[in-house]
Amino acid sequence: MTTSETVSKLWNLCNVLRDDGITYHQYVTELTYILFLKMAKETGAEAQIPESYRWDALTAKSGIELKKFYKDLLNHLGENCAGRVREIYQGAATNIDEPKILKKSL
Repeated sequence: MTTSETVSKLWNLCNVLRDDGITYHQYVTELTYILFLKMAKETGAEAQIPESYRWDALTAKSGIELKKFYKDLLNHLGENCAGRVREIYQGAATNIDEPKILKKSL
């Protein structure tokens, strides 16, 4: 994926989240949580993330199971990890109510 394709995809995700009633600050935060997991996978830097809470585990879920897992993931990474992972996810919460919107964001 080229840089311009990545930027375009991110703006499309922002539009989807905004249309779902999520504010600018909220969707920037949501995308940060999601992008951190995705980039950790793509760069081979998932070592500090428990295997059961990595990108592949998240994207394997759908529907209500995805929504519940995502909330658990945010909580777990913020409370049970160390270093940068804990700093990013400490106190994290989601504003995405619809599982289909969350799935589109992945």
